[in-house]
Amino acid sequence: MPARRTVGGACDAARAAAISVRFRRIARLFVLLWAALPLFAGAAHAAGAAVEPLLLGSATTSATLAGHFARLVDPDRKLDFADVLKADADGGMEPREDFRGAGQTRDIHWYRFDLMRAPGAPADWLLEMGEAYIDHLDLFILKTIGPKATAAAKAAGGRPQDPAAYRLVRLGDFVPFSQRPMKTRLHALSLTLPEGQPVSLYLRVDSVSAIRLSARVWAPAAYIGHQTTDLLFQGLFLGVLGILVLGYVALGLLLRDGALLAYTGYVATVFCYYLFANGIAATLLPDLPGWFMNMMVGSTGFLGFAAALIMWVYILDLRTWAPSLRRCYQGLALLAVLMLPSTVSPLYALTNPIVTVSALIVVVIALVLTARMTWLNRGDPTPRFYLASTLVSLSGLTMAQMILRGVLPADFFIADPYQVASMLAVLVLGTGLALRIGRLQTERLRAREESAFATKRAEEQRSFVAMLSHEFRTPLASIDSAAQMIELSGAVEAPSALTRLQRIRNTTRKMAELVELFLSADALDQGALALKPEPVALGQLLEEVRAGLTGTEAEERLQLSVEVPDRVLVADAPFLGVAIGNLVQNALRYSPPDTAVRVSAGDDGGVVVIRVADQGRGMSPDEVERIGSIYFRASSSRGTKGSGLGLYMTQKIVAAHGGTLTVESVRDEGSVFTIRLPDGRAQLSVPGRLAAQ
Repeated sequence: MPARRTVGGACDAARAAAISVRFRRIARLFVLLWAALPLFAGAAHAAGAAVEPLLLGSATTSATLAGHFARLVDPDRKLDFADVLKADADGGMEPREDFRGAGQTRDIHWYRFDLMRAPGAPADWLLEMGEAYIDHLDLFILKTIGPKATAAAKAAGGRPQDPAAYRLVRLGDFVPFSQRPMKTRLHALSLTLPEGQPVSLYLRVDSVSAIRLSARVWAPAAYIGHQTTDLLFQGLFLGVLGILVLGYVALGLLLRDGALLAYTGYVATVFCYYLFANGIAATLLPDLPGWFMNMMVGSTGFLGFAAALIMWVYILDLRTWAPSLRRCYQGLALLAVLMLPSTVSPLYALTNPIVTVSALIVVVIALVLTARMTWLNRGDPTPRFYLASTLVSLSGLTMAQMILRGVLPADFFIADPYQVASMLAVLVLGTGLALRIGRLQTERLRAREESAFATKRAEEQRSFVAMLSHEFRTPLASIDSAAQMIELSGAVEAPSALTRLQRIRNTTRKMAELVELFLSADALDQGALALKPEPVALGQLLEEVRAGLTGTEAEERLQLSVEVPDRVLVADAPFLGVAIGNLVQNALRYSPPDTAVRVSAGDDGGVVVIRVADQGRGMSPDEVERIGSIYFRASSSRGTKGSGLGLYMTQKIVAAHGGTLTVESVRDEGSVFTIRLPDGRAQLSVPGRLAAQ
């Protein structure tokens, strides 16, 4: 396909297709891995032995309930507490060695926690459960524990079969913070345990979000210290993100940089997501309803994915080298935004995994592209920060998903691994963007210096050309005068010689007129030259171009074809003749001497189309994009004289006539320059203007 000059730029179709194939393979691989995660999780959950109660001694400060609980899954969501008690009595609850995530599921999970206070240990303890975003945590506790416990309760080993023996404590994200037993970030309540007597607690877990449950028992004093450390970490995390948002949004607006603004939007969504997902927002706004919490957690997650997509479009400059991938990213971002209403509906169980898998694929693609960018720009440290940030994000996201889906224990990491990875990733990425800002500022300063130099050079050239314009008039007048004297002397009688003598005078007169037009000091100072459009036949216009080659070797190489020679065109014939002549002269100059140059003209739906085709060395797509720039010459012109002004003036002349100049070129096959001119007969009374710069 020929490289065609367009406003948006050209795209390498073969490279885009290869990249698309690789991305599809990566996507299929991650979908298969995603589907296989539950299998790995199931293999890791071998049923253990009978549950031993968690023994709480006098030296215990905190202890996990991992290995001291049993679980029952209700996929049909039909079991009530009485059914669970009966199933437990019949051995239907499965002992578990550790807490593992259940992923995005609508199944109801029932847990039985077994506790026992050792002799001499304190009676008061705190039970803490998480994550903060779980919708419903319904805890069933014996109404009477301790010396006053009923004989039936003691006989049952702390597990009476009568539901009436238990009281219900509602916890979870759907319980407003102001109504919770304890005002803490996670879900906690106090327990008073009997000495030496096993006690069982039953927990019902139901959530639209992914279920990742863990539970610990704390001594009150130790819990206070734990809360201080936990809130310090959360405050540090949110503080860092908040500072980044405020700083980079101001910088992005000041510099009007899309990458900085997209990065700021991404960091802002991460800030909002963890503000609600970690329960901090509930402490600040204690009466917020649960559906609003769900909406904020889901919406900020989806918006964060959309912001990350736009951010990578800018950072990786996909608009320039991978337009197809850019459109794919923009489509995914739009899809994520359109799925926002699903966050407060049962559809969230479907849309959230779709976004999560897409995020994994996008991060892997970003990893490949940043690695490529690092390899191609070894002297620039910025891509290394992009690569490091992507590696951190991929590691955190992968580990978080393995924990959520039960491949790794829920308490495998001291905190949410993706939360830690997110903070590190945004810090590293922010450092890379800061380096990018410095580089862009340096490039802008260099561009301003080059622009100032070019302006100064152009002014000097104008002054020089204006000075020489007076010198051009004298030799042209001498040539015309000498030709006129020869003609009047009668020394030349041959008709062919007289014709050539007349052509010398006509050409000299035309050159003098062009000198007056192009090199007039007044016109250069005003930055424009006036056009005088008049009706001219298309065939006559092109014959005058051919006449300029009569008597030269190039005349035989020119092949002229005019479909409608009588077609009237409203134009400034001298100027338009110069424009077409420049194209013809270039085609002859840059083509092999034994090849033809074809000039064709016709009418295409009321638009005059003039094409000049050569068989030269052609140009690359990048060079085609720069055709018409002042002083620009393609690499194929090396070794050939020229200034780079011909096509520049041709484009200006065509534009002054309301037309367009386009180029189609293929390496080693030649180029086709096409002029399209509208019907200008309605503009006869309005003189055009030709920009001189």
